[in-house]
Amino acid sequence: MKKLFLIPLFLTLFSCIGPDTEFLPGTISEAKSKKLLIKEYRPTYNKVTINQGEYEIVEAFTTFKLNSKNDQTINKSFFAFSIRIKNLKTGEEGLSPEDSDHSEFLDFHCDFCGGINNDNLVLYYDDISKRESLDSIKIGFKDRNRNEKVVYFIQKK
Repeated sequence: MKKLFLIPLFLTLFSCIGPDTEFLPGTISEAKSKKLLIKEYRPTYNKVTINQGEYEIVEAFTTFKLNSKNDQTINKSFFAFSIRIKNLKTGEEGLSPEDSDHSEFLDFHCDFCGGINNDNLVLYYDDISKRESLDSIKIGFKDRNRNEKVVYFIQKK
C-alpha cells in the first residue's frame, strides 16, 4: 500500500521539478560565466561548526538565475545570496547529511527565506530593490549544543 502512495508523490514532484528547471549557479565562476553574478562577499569568519561538522566557507555571492534551460533570459524578479561550504574532515562540498537540518543548526535571521540549494546555503530575496544596497548579511551557525556563532558577510568593494 505504501508503494501505491509513493507513485503519485513521485509523479507530482517530478512534474514540479521538470527537466527544464534552471537552478542557481553553484559557484562564483559559474555565475560569472552565465552573467548572473551580482556581488561577492567575504565572511568575518572562514570556519564554522554546524552541528558536529567543521566547515570552511569557500565563497559567498549574490546571484540571479536563468528562467529555464530553454529560456536563457535572466530572471530578475528575485535574487539569492549563496554560500559555498566545504567539510573540513571529508573535503566534500556541502553539508553532511547529519548536519543538514537547517532549521536546527542554521539561523538565517528571517522567516522562510533560507535553505539549501545544490549543496549551497541560500537566502532568497523577492525584493529586487535590495540587491544594490545589500552590503552585509548575517547568518548564525549552531553547533550540536546549540551555541551560535554569528557570521557577517560583507560586500567586497
